[in-house]
Amino acid sequence: MSTPEYLFERRNKAGSRLIDKITSQRKIILLLDYDGTLVPIKKKPSLALLSASMHKLLKTLAAHSNFIVIVVTGRSFSDIKKLIGIKNIIYASNHGFQISGNRIKWIHPGVERNLSNIKKISFSLNDALKSFPATFVEDKKLTLSVHFRNEKNNFIPVVKKIVAKSIQPFQENIIKTTGKKVIEIRPNINWNKGKAVLKILTMLQHRKNKNSVICLGDDKTDEDAFRALKNKAITIHVGSKRNTQAHFYLYNSKQVKTFLEMILLQNKIKFPMLSG
Repeated sequence: MSTPEYLFERRNKAGSRLIDKITSQRKIILLLDYDGTLVPIKKKPSLALLSASMHKLLKTLAAHSNFIVIVVTGRSFSDIKKLIGIKNIIYASNHGFQISGNRIKWIHPGVERNLSNIKKISFSLNDALKSFPATFVEDKKLTLSVHFRNEKNNFIPVVKKIVAKSIQPFQENIIKTTGKKVIEIRPNINWNKGKAVLKILTMLQHRKNKNSVICLGDDKTDEDAFRALKNKAITIHVGSKRNTQAHFYLYNSKQVKTFLEMILLQNKIKFPMLSG
């Protein structure tokens, strides 16, 4: 695993060179995570709202023929569509189990047979976690997320044991993965953000010599996308420098916004300038 390069490193002007490379292609495909990438991580998912300036920026990108904007997220389709509310954006929700937008409508065929299991686990967890009000279950229909960001440290091991016990009867059909203070419960299907972004590129009839592909994300689930796109895209980890499959890194969502603005300006596209 190579060490990622800081995108705004002044000494070697990595950002300027990258912008030139990106905008030299006919079309730019943006694969963007939501939480931790377009917005800072919040104590509750409901508090993670787009700033007015980021919303304007995404709207400008999505409306322009030079860009295809795809949000690749663990959130449910209804949730992410409501949060962003912009036309012409493709949403790969539930970690890519559902892909919708711009005349695309697809759900992984293996998901339906697990819907009843997800529902049973959701009921079981909500009952078992009543004694831990700082932990909550997010039911995303196709998958579940157990958020323990606000839980006391000494209770977290207990919460993890409860989750493991709740999914144990369904272990042949259900798996759990971890993220930033969250446990993801999903169908035991060989599918992740990496496979999802490759499917999207196929749907878009992506041609490497005509399109620039940029993928930005901050969490463990985004590493699957970085790995799948290793020789197919420019990959950018959002967060402090660490072991990652990405080629570059930025520190936070503010720098993501700056990077996207640079791409727009290089394309000579005007957009409303707002602070925040």
